[in-house]
Order: sequence, then C-alpha cells, then structure tokens
Amino acid sequence: MSKSKTVWYVIADGARARVVERNRESGAYHPIRLFRSKLARLKSSKLKSDRPGRVIESSSSARHAASPRHDPHEDAKLAFARDVAGHIEFAAKEREFDELVLAAPSRILNEIKKHLETRTLSQVVSELAKDLTKTPDGKLGDHLDEIALRIERGFVTIDRHHH
Repeated sequence: MSKSKTVWYVIADGARARVVERNRESGAYHPIRLFRSKLARLKSSKLKSDRPGRVIESSSSARHAASPRHDPHEDAKLAFARDVAGHIEFAAKEREFDELVLAAPSRILNEIKKHLETRTLSQVVSELAKDLTKTPDGKLGDHLDEIALRIERGFVTIDRHHH
C-alpha cells in the first residue's frame, strides 16, 4: 500500500496563521503549527516612531514632517505573510508535506504566494481567498471538506476559490 499524501492546510491572516492536517479516518482537522505576529496586532500608532522624520526641501529652507508612505500596520501584516511563506519554504525543503491548500484574505494570500519558490507553488493544489483564522478547528470542515475530498480522490489540479 502506498503512503498517503500529506496535505497541509495553511490558514492565515495578517497577524496569525496555523497549519492544520486532516485526519482521513475521522475527517477532523488538527493544528500542527501555530504562528502569531506581535507587531501586526499592535495599532498603527504604536508601530510608528514618536516623531515623524524631518525633511528639508532643497528649494527652500522650509522644514516639515514627512508622512510615512505606508501604513505601518499594513506593512507589519505583509511582513508576517512573508514570514509564513518562509516557514512554508523551510517545511517544503524538509519534505514535510506533499500538497498545500492556502486559505487567507486575498492580499495576504497573494503576499504568501509571491514569496514561495516555483517548486513550492507547484504543490499548491487549492486556494481559498477567505479569512478562516477565527474559525475553530472543529468548524473548518464547513469550509475545507469539499476541497479535502477532491484532493483525496485525486480530482484537484489547481482550484482557486474566492468567497
């Protein structure tokens, strides 16, 4: 009998992520990795320095505060997504999974994928553009079972769900 595939379900948003696996017999999802971002959970005002940087314009001697180009909170979320991608890459190199399902809000999903290598991207068999991070493990089947059953039956090549 051949070894069954190991499918990782990566569930992420900009501040937390978990990797779950599905037990084929019971259908239950259980977490195998948990990640939390301390920075992304802070309010934007806490992420900025106390005083904005100063800018001197070359055409005059006027000084004014430089406003940040990006929302520090959004930057922290995207940095967390890159960290999650790094963890996935490490696990891929260690051959900890055969196939991946990614579930995250669109922006985070895209950021994770942007930082995955081609070989790892080829292991992504399904994507769900939805935030399931607050969904308890016992309720994940409501969102993932259809995908899981198609994977187990070998019907999935690449499937992109957007809800």
